[in-house]
Amino acid sequence: MKTYSFQDCLQNAYKVNWRIDDVLGDRAFDPTKNWLPSRLSGKDSVPWLDAESRRKLTHVEMAAYAHLFGYVEEFIAPTVTELAKDHGIGDREAFDALANFAAEEVKHMNLFRQVRDRVNDTLGFETRLLGGQQETAQFVMSKSPGAVMMLIACIEWFTQRHFRECFAPSEDLDPLTERIFRSHWLEEAQHAKMDHNEALRYFEGASDLDREAAIDDLIGLVAAVDGLLQTQSRYDVENLSQYLGRELDAGQRERLFVAILDAKRYTFIESGVTHPNFVELFVEVATPEQQIKVEDALAGLFRARPEYAVGVA
Repeated sequence: MKTYSFQDCLQNAYKVNWRIDDVLGDRAFDPTKNWLPSRLSGKDSVPWLDAESRRKLTHVEMAAYAHLFGYVEEFIAPTVTELAKDHGIGDREAFDALANFAAEEVKHMNLFRQVRDRVNDTLGFETRLLGGQQETAQFVMSKSPGAVMMLIACIEWFTQRHFRECFAPSEDLDPLTERIFRSHWLEEAQHAKMDHNEALRYFEGASDLDREAAIDDLIGLVAAVDGLLQTQSRYDVENLSQYLGRELDAGQRERLFVAILDAKRYTFIESGVTHPNFVELFVEVATPEQQIKVEDALAGLFRARPEYAVGVA
């Protein structure tokens, strides 16, 4: 099972480090462009909307996409801070790298707050977004450390998949979108590796009971994430209706909700649990029986896709 060098992660972090002003500056979103790539948006699943309305859908989805990254970083930053303290200054390579990891997550939270503000400025109204960040962070951090680290690993690995596989040159994307998430991807590349290391460290020292608790809590956390995605998808429907300046009928609203939710489930769950590096980690720490338990829990969230597999065939 591969592990990663904390020293290499820290040195790479220094090489790619950026400031929020460098990323955003005085730039604004271009309303004539798509703000999210097709794979992360529900726009291609609503052909009954005209092209302009589908483009506008990516604008409200961008507000949610940026917000949800900042939302999860509310529990990632303090979790990583505790991991750094666990190493202490006796292991300076791990301590320094993890402390820097936590500081970068705080920077990302501030970046995404500013991104949401710029989205709202361009749309001309305040988009409705999930609240309760602190309560959610406390809920997540009350669970098994192993479950929390596996959830974070899933999140960190899907940030890599999104930029590498979805932000393709063929997409007619707003340049600011590409700039923001290229910067995010560069720093998250180190975060994914370090959380990978820390998840392995936890499970290597965990008892069978601790491992079982971690797997059960992970299933519960993914279900909670899905609940948040459902709520935000409803908000996205409201936001789009306000942006378009017209009411959608009940059938349109439901079809739009299904399309947005399917895209969010891929974006924030499926793209992570099927990432090869997450699969490798999951197979290493979970027994075959536990792998089946997790797959059964996830199966209902996704359409039947042949590529969906977390660890077992």
